[in-house]
Amino acid sequence: MLLRHIRYLLAVAEHRNFTRAAQALHVSQPTLSQQIKQLEDTLGAPLLDRSGRSVSLTDAGQAYVRFARLALQDLEAGTRAMHDVQDLSRGHLRLAMTPTFTAYLIGPLLAQFHGLYPGITLSVEELTQDRIEAALGEDLLDIGIGFAGEHGPDIECEALFAEALSVVVRADSPEVNRSAGFEQPLVLLDAGFATRRYIDDYCRRQGVTPRIVMEANSI
Repeated sequence: MLLRHIRYLLAVAEHRNFTRAAQALHVSQPTLSQQIKQLEDTLGAPLLDRSGRSVSLTDAGQAYVRFARLALQDLEAGTRAMHDVQDLSRGHLRLAMTPTFTAYLIGPLLAQFHGLYPGITLSVEELTQDRIEAALGEDLLDIGIGFAGEHGPDIECEALFAEALSVVVRADSPEVNRSAGFEQPLVLLDAGFATRRYIDDYCRRQGVTPRIVMEANSI
């Protein structure tokens, strides 16, 4: 059994069609069908149900594909780890950050990274911190940029810098104190964002209730 057989099976399982899977893999349909048949013969069980209008996994196929995907993820992680201990001349880095950092940090950071390591490709996502941590745990990301604090046991966190959340007002506005300042109507990110949780925690510690008139999931 070769890694190629597993990739072919996963492609058919995803597309539920031999023709579309063959096009995605850039192979001929007869070659794809032959390779899948070889895999089934090796395992001693049919993996695909070909009787319907679309191809579906048999019970045995569903059980096998679940572990095949995990094995493929482990192999890809091994390849990335091998490149990490070499000279960083090629490879792929999967990065995510919370939206707070998009405006002022990520652009210059990625430009500098590409200048140092032009052979490494990057995929960048904007996610909430909870989703970043979940993706790290599932090996869907390599690095996340978010906020320090409590994290899951599988997350390794390093503080990079400190930043302050501030109330900004017009120069001719009266002085904003801790309680009066929160009488103004506020537009905030929703509760899925770490910055919102910091604001909520601060308000609770100060014993004030902010006037939140709008919530959004994007800065």
